[in-house]
Amino acid sequence: MDNNERRATWEARYRSGPRPWDTGITPPEVVDFWQNHSPVTDGLAIDIGCGTGTNTAYLAGLGLRTVGLDLSLNALLLGQQRRATLALSVQQRIHFAQADVSRLPFRNLNAVYIVDIGCFHAIPGDARFDYANGVIRNLAPGGYYHLYAFDKLPEEAADPDARGLGETEVADLFTPALSVVEIIRARPDRRPCRWYLLRKGTSE
Repeated sequence: MDNNERRATWEARYRSGPRPWDTGITPPEVVDFWQNHSPVTDGLAIDIGCGTGTNTAYLAGLGLRTVGLDLSLNALLLGQQRRATLALSVQQRIHFAQADVSRLPFRNLNAVYIVDIGCFHAIPGDARFDYANGVIRNLAPGGYYHLYAFDKLPEEAADPDARGLGETEVADLFTPALSVVEIIRARPDRRPCRWYLLRKGTSE
């Protein structure tokens, strides 16, 4: 499936559903992260594969300037509707952009936090290196990258385009530029899954 076909698929899903992933609730793992780290009152967060902007809005509510990225324009239009219901001070910290997240349209943004909840594991294998480089280039020294992703099933191990990540794929793609802080095997959703937390070194 090429990029145009993927975009058409996501446009259709956000136009007419179903969207089982679009719960309208920020995952407790993201909430726990922010409750256990020093509050950031002036920084940039990037929400990769933001969908309708649930987590973009949550991060803006913490005081972060936020950029939500998605391939689907329909998703972003729904995100704009959500944005309009928020306090003006929060609205002003939210920005949306339509983009192929495997080729981020910017670099050196110095984001203090980048989150991806279920986007990276759906990117074709030959695009994952560019995705990782985009994250690394745009994360500030000391910044965190937070990822939720399905595991690749054993029977899919030989298929580079199968949904899900291999056992060492995150470490292979992101280290040593980022260090792995923790990996948590999550409560299985439709298939085995994990939360990854990585951090960029402060010496850059």
